[in-house]
Amino acid sequence: MSRNVETFLRAAEATNRGDVEALLEVTHPEAVAEPIRAATEGAYVGHDGCRRFIADTAATFEHFHADYPEVTELDDGRVLAIGTTSVRGRGSGVEASIPSAVVTEYRDGLMWRFKDYGHERLARESL
Repeated sequence: MSRNVETFLRAAEATNRGDVEALLEVTHPEAVAEPIRAATEGAYVGHDGCRRFIADTAATFEHFHADYPEVTELDDGRVLAIGTTSVRGRGSGVEASIPSAVVTEYRDGLMWRFKDYGHERLARESL
């Protein structure tokens, strides 16, 4: 397994656990993360953005789990991850399974850019 794929998986696992410190260990201090909800919430920037993302996730969902059965390092070192995110709304109890298609970039061995395009076709078109 490549270093970038390993870093991506560690970040995903940390996010699933809500473990901010573990997420910061694999995230560049100048990282920019654009999960699906960035369309309304805006991007999460830097380590403070990571902290805010974890806090926002915990406040919004009583269950949050991203699963990526397909994770591939591309020739240029970026990672393409295809999967789903399962959520259950806090308070409402509404459950959803949301398609996830992520492209990540790395700097200094750390995740530097994260963008979830939602659908595989859109992620592949961005490459």
